Amino acid sequence: MVKSGILMGDQDAYVCVKTVPFISLVVLLALLLLAAGCTQPSSPAVPATVAATVTVSPENTGFANVTTNETMVAFVSEALDYAKIHGKEKALSEFNNPNGSFIRGELYIYAYDFNGTTLAHPINREAVGKKREGANGIFVTEMGNVVRNGSGFYPFVYINPAHNRTLETKLGYGVKAGGDWWLGSGIYTGPVEPAVASSPKSPSTSLEIKDFVDTAAAYARKNGKAAALTAFSDRSGPLVVGDVYIYALDYSGHALALLYQPQLVGTSFYNLQDNSGRNYTRTEIQLAKNGGGYLLYQYPDPSENFTVKYKISYVRPVDDTYWIGAGIYTREDVLIDSELRQFVADAKTYAKTNGKEKALAEFNNPNGSFVKNGLSIFADDYNGTVLAWPYRPDLVGTNMYNATDSMGTHYIQNILNGARTGNGMVEYYPENPASNTTRLKISYVTDVDGTWMLGAGRYMEPGTVNLRG
Repeated sequence: MVKSGILMGDQDAYVCVKTVPFISLVVLLALLLLAAGCTQPSSPAVPATVAATVTVSPENTGFANVTTNETMVAFVSEALDYAKIHGKEKALSEFNNPNGSFIRGELYIYAYDFNGTTLAHPINREAVGKKREGANGIFVTEMGNVVRNGSGFYPFVYINPAHNRTLETKLGYGVKAGGDWWLGSGIYTGPVEPAVASSPKSPSTSLEIKDFVDTAAAYARKNGKAAALTAFSDRSGPLVVGDVYIYALDYSGHALALLYQPQLVGTSFYNLQDNSGRNYTRTEIQLAKNGGGYLLYQYPDPSENFTVKYKISYVRPVDDTYWIGAGIYTREDVLIDSELRQFVADAKTYAKTNGKEKALAEFNNPNGSFVKNGLSIFADDYNGTVLAWPYRPDLVGTNMYNATDSMGTHYIQNILNGARTGNGMVEYYPENPASNTTRLKISYVTDVDGTWMLGAGRYMEPGTVNLRG
């Protein structure tokens, strides 16, 4: 299958677009045009699979003039001859000249080395000397692979300055210019399918944020990786709703799309920690590898001057090369609501009133008064020994101090540390007994008498609870 991508005007960001969905449409158009007797023949220089994808008549594109494939090929060949005659240095200087001989109408020459560094781009001269990252990096890598053994065509998408900077499909043609670099050009061929948000309003619940991310993943799978990364980087696009936006990283933790921190694209988040010491990117990677899930962490909120706030994100894989996520900024008093706080407070009062032994018997009773509305009390001493766990009576009396959850976190130690200060919020990833699946759980814990603690929490599942409060 021929792959394709997208370049974004003077930012040179590009978008991959799968060719197959377009083929049936173009074939249908071709049949209709044949019946009307007004077809435009495709260039014989273009491979059949590419020609079926990009051959579009002026009537369908709205273009007054359409540069032919033959003209583009001749233009690139002329540039290659110029480089052979005058040498690489002089050729790149001419290709970078916005008033030079290699800008003709919509055609201009761009050049890259095979490591992804921009050598020439007269429309985006600030990119010269820089290695491409994110969507741009995909275009340079994939088209570089196409021309590595000689020459070839590559469909992509680019902002058309002649059409109010709208995204349009484009066909690139490139040639290998030397052992370490290549050059190319492109022509516009038609409109590109826009991204569609799952809802016009900003997500507020755990279900809505999941739906938002799932919609973005569907768009990415349909239109290709680079198309998605460009859409995720468009502040005025439909995949940015209020303060919610899509971010994308690969499985090594390198950022591919960061709407409000584009300068960090290409850097690794793998070892970064939030203000509480959470290695949040590592957790996201593990969740994505497992199919998706929620996490709680702290991150700067661009809508409030990058003030660090709690954030609940949902992440999921797109394919085996990268994953995406989006989050809702929230507060501790929203995550630990009044019902949960009162439930824990009532359990503590019960323990102080009735004594430890009677309280633990009640807490361990799966039909008792402290198992209700999806909440249940758990209790441990500060050595890490389980004192109460109504859903796991087999573990009562077991020391769990060094136990880790599915993310490798010593969650019992975190629970104990949260309670030692009096009370606190703790998140971890145990198995939800209701679904037998590992899920994020956010608990509220409190000290009882300095020798033991208790707490309760909720699993983060797709639901209607407003995370904004």
